[in-house]
Amino acid sequence: MKVNQVRFGVITLLCALIVCLTMSMVGGCPNEIGPKGTITLYTSVPAAIIEELKEEFEAQNPGLHLEIYWQDTGAIVDKINQEIAAGQVQADLIWVADFTVGEELKEKGVLLRYIPAEAVEIPYILKDKEGYYCAGELLIMVVAYNTDTVTAIPTGYKDLLDARYYGRIGHDTPETSGPILYFMGTLLQDADFGEEFFVALAENSPQIQTSTQTTQRIADGELDMGITIDYTVRTLLMENPSAPIDYIYPEAGVVMVPSPIAIFRNSQNIGGAKVFVRYILSKSGQTLLRDLGGCVPVRLDVSPPERITTVTKLKVIPSDKYWIAEHRDDIVSKFIDIFGRGED
Repeated sequence: MKVNQVRFGVITLLCALIVCLTMSMVGGCPNEIGPKGTITLYTSVPAAIIEELKEEFEAQNPGLHLEIYWQDTGAIVDKINQEIAAGQVQADLIWVADFTVGEELKEKGVLLRYIPAEAVEIPYILKDKEGYYCAGELLIMVVAYNTDTVTAIPTGYKDLLDARYYGRIGHDTPETSGPILYFMGTLLQDADFGEEFFVALAENSPQIQTSTQTTQRIADGELDMGITIDYTVRTLLMENPSAPIDYIYPEAGVVMVPSPIAIFRNSQNIGGAKVFVRYILSKSGQTLLRDLGGCVPVRLDVSPPERITTVTKLKVIPSDKYWIAEHRDDIVSKFIDIFGRGED
């Protein structure tokens, strides 16, 4: 009798440990027996958002510490290339602004092939078909405008070509911004835009600064209109609901920029890195991302921010990530030729 009780107790304990480990991998209970130690993330996700995610992640996984190196996408790519040249990438994970970075790093052989269970809830177009990276969030390039100074609500990207807004429009530069690189690369290949669109845009004298700065300057009345990332407007309106700013999704189609998350093959804490990826792609992680900064979730079972039905119903201008990755330097050079260099 006592032997059976002991066996039953051991089996019960083992089952409990297995359940807790499984749940901890997706952020469901404290990670008492999972991976421990520090994991280092290189990211361009806005600092305020990533710090909140870090706090929640560490609370759910007390054995893990997330160390963050934050910079714009261009600076992170430069840092990684320098580390590759030196023989060792110093991070465990990367989470930046556009798929071309994931594709380039995959081609260089520095990423780990990893397909988390959560990926089943993510549309195939938001995942690398070989499993080396997956979108952690979606960035949508919108037209933001000042509701006090703009009387005719814009309908698309070409509204920025209107001479009425000369010198009072703005956007970022692909020299440092992954989303604008993806935006420019996408429209250069589109028959309705092409290089002619950017030449005409430059002739309307845009102010070149980050998307966050563009959004703020529109709200402040310094600019009338700009091309920016949708969540920057939603975040600003969360903080200041009365700000005179709004945005539209172009009727002819939007440029949608998947933001890839991936693990480096030479990570010193692959187990911990996998826990973080699964947390970000989990339902709770995607919900928190949406609630913190109005980010568009990549999971179809997480409702999007206001004014978006679902990602699958958005009219999207097709992007060729392979072409954009291959022509990254050419796109940046073309931008400089047309617009001059962006702000330092």
